[in-house]
Amino acid sequence: MKLSRRILLPVLAGLLLAGLAPLPTTHAATCYNFKEAERDFARKTNAARDAAGVRKLHLDPELSKVARKHAHEMADRNLLHHTPSDVLKRRVTRWKILGENVGQGFSVSSLHTAFMNSTVHRQNILYPSYRHIGVGVVNKNGWMWVTVVFEGYDNPGTRLNMPSC
Repeated sequence: MKLSRRILLPVLAGLLLAGLAPLPTTHAATCYNFKEAERDFARKTNAARDAAGVRKLHLDPELSKVARKHAHEMADRNLLHHTPSDVLKRRVTRWKILGENVGQGFSVSSLHTAFMNSTVHRQNILYPSYRHIGVGVVNKNGWMWVTVVFEGYDNPGTRLNMPSC
């Protein structure tokens, strides 16, 4: 299966990325611990989608685990970068189309505003075929690192270990 070109869109090198999400209903949702900032990103994303007349996304624990892992990798390396497509394809299972936004900034609001002011990131946020969102946030050395993974399948999964209930 070919990875959508949306995941391969380049990040603008000079850009420093400074409605409520429905609760997930999968089994893992009862065990996964979402951070408040992760829920805030999902809420702001769904508010933007609602304002644009696009259906809301479901906050998915498995996609969030994938997103949080990448946010940790960026923070640990102190390097803003997208997940390599081959790595993302290994980490996410049962997908049709994937998208990813990554950012480094100071707050959920400033990063969400930066995403919405960037054409490529805004397109990911408002893309109507997406159904699920995974958000990973890591705070390190005064920075907030975020990875947002978008997916269009009914029930995406991951090969990463999820918490057991």
